[in-house]
Amino acid sequence: MPETSFLFAALLGGAVFAGCPVFAPGSAYNAPVTRAAVDSHSNEYITSAILAGNTGGFWIASPAVEYVNVARVQTPRRAVRQKAAYHRFERDYPWEPSFRIEPLNDAHAIVVDPQTCRLFETYDTTYESGTLWAYSGAVWNLRAPFQPLPPGNPSSMASGLSLFAGAVRWEEIERGTIDHALNWAPPAGSVAQWSFVSPASDTDGIAFRGESPYRLPYGAHLRLKASFDASHFGPQAKAIVRAMKTYGIYLADTGSSGNALYNTAPPDGSNPWDKRDLAALDAIRLRDFDVLQLPPLQRVPGH
Repeated sequence: MPETSFLFAALLGGAVFAGCPVFAPGSAYNAPVTRAAVDSHSNEYITSAILAGNTGGFWIASPAVEYVNVARVQTPRRAVRQKAAYHRFERDYPWEPSFRIEPLNDAHAIVVDPQTCRLFETYDTTYESGTLWAYSGAVWNLRAPFQPLPPGNPSSMASGLSLFAGAVRWEEIERGTIDHALNWAPPAGSVAQWSFVSPASDTDGIAFRGESPYRLPYGAHLRLKASFDASHFGPQAKAIVRAMKTYGIYLADTGSSGNALYNTAPPDGSNPWDKRDLAALDAIRLRDFDVLQLPPLQRVPGH
């Protein structure tokens, strides 16, 4: 195990997994934003998304459907066959037949290699007869700052952000502290079609249903207002609220309903997530957030 990386992250703050820092402390996912400036058009962006259909609360799956596979020294490396000609996989991925893929339509796969502290993610993943296939994906060095992908490239998420880095893991809930920003998926059509800001690199290209020129771009960083009262929430929902206030949420993808957050299942296959506790998140509305100052807007190449 990379003990030096673990101690470095523990001393400076930031999430740690399998002895690896989850990106360098102080970078995109790990930097506290309690004092970050609010965008001058925050209210317009929020109102625009609400009028375009974002009227529901927040939610997170119980049981979780995302899995983090941990590679061993003996884990074989496999070439990833591309399902789309324009998404190439330049690096072999560690993969074992026992590794788990999200069972829903997105078929996300996440692998962390503790030996190299590399993170491997794929979308629309299949493994059949010894062959690994995926539509898109990305590889990151967890010891380094989060590195945005080249414009026009998704990861396991439409935005090109890291599903793993922005997911709530059970061990974080268990200790009551989430040391990173969260990924967020608002309803499809309530955000920009082709616009993104760093650290995002792409969008899902779904048409905006509203009329306002203020359309939240992928990669937008929002912060739950400090005044939001979660005193009556249970411990699991409270930990998520604290992360929303301290590290914020990134617009990472879109979904079919509500405002989805992401979480991962414990490695032992149990379901310790408390559905009644987590249901409190439905009280949180988009109006309870501020949009932090946006970096320069970018457009997906060719659009």
